[in-house]
Amino acid sequence: MNKIIAISLIVLGVVSAGVGVFIWLQGKKPTAALKVDSTPPSLVFVDNIQIGQTPIEKFFVSGEVAVKLIPNSTSSALPSYQTKVRLTKETYTIIKREFGATESESAGEIITLEPQSSKTASLAIVTASPDSASITLDGLPQGFTPLLVSSVIPGDHQIVVTAPGFTERIISAKAVAGYKLTINVKLAGQTQVAPIPTPTPEPSPSPVAITGSYVTVVDTDKTGYVNVRSGPGTNFEKLGKVYPGDKFRLLGTKNNWYQLRMDLDATDSGWISVKYAEKSN
Repeated sequence: MNKIIAISLIVLGVVSAGVGVFIWLQGKKPTAALKVDSTPPSLVFVDNIQIGQTPIEKFFVSGEVAVKLIPNSTSSALPSYQTKVRLTKETYTIIKREFGATESESAGEIITLEPQSSKTASLAIVTASPDSASITLDGLPQGFTPLLVSSVIPGDHQIVVTAPGFTERIISAKAVAGYKLTINVKLAGQTQVAPIPTPTPEPSPSPVAITGSYVTVVDTDKTGYVNVRSGPGTNFEKLGKVYPGDKFRLLGTKNNWYQLRMDLDATDSGWISVKYAEKSN
């Protein structure tokens, strides 16, 4: 009788151990899905191991993993992206990334589902950049991030994230009863184009009262003006501009240049070529 009891206990122990091993193996089964997409395509590393190129979908054991994306770009060097995410069994974790020339010009989101005690579906939205952004859910304003909507209808939803100075981002995600849908968003900063300064037009010298000989500006080679020089030649400094129709008193001539009486900032006379002027008395 004692032998039978001993054998039964041994068998029961073996069965219990087998069940424990089965449960342990089930816990190690990869049932947590990771889906990664990017623009442009990028190499994907999980815990420093390359698993492929985007778009990609793989199953892992649930838990926290480190994900790194290195974009494939031949036109320019784009910044890589890395983050940590917690994978939940029997759910998808989705990472989307749009690479910009700089980190501030890049955008994307991480979408996760986490079990919760409530049988309803909830939605949490946070923004990595900027700190606060406006949220619209299915066309209805909800407020600003960080935002928690304690109860949403299970199913597909459209979330629009906006902020001044950033590019709007539209996200499609599915809420599931008994889970909290969490979306971590990064908006791309809009590139600020520096305004092109408008050059200040040089004032035209004021014509003086005409007495004796004078010249009239008549030809500008289609430029619309004639440069006034500090001496009789193009190698002399520019002092200002005159325009067709302007009349000035003639002070002298030299090397086919006219010296004219005019009010300038640094002097009261300047020189223009005779081919751009007509002399009269």
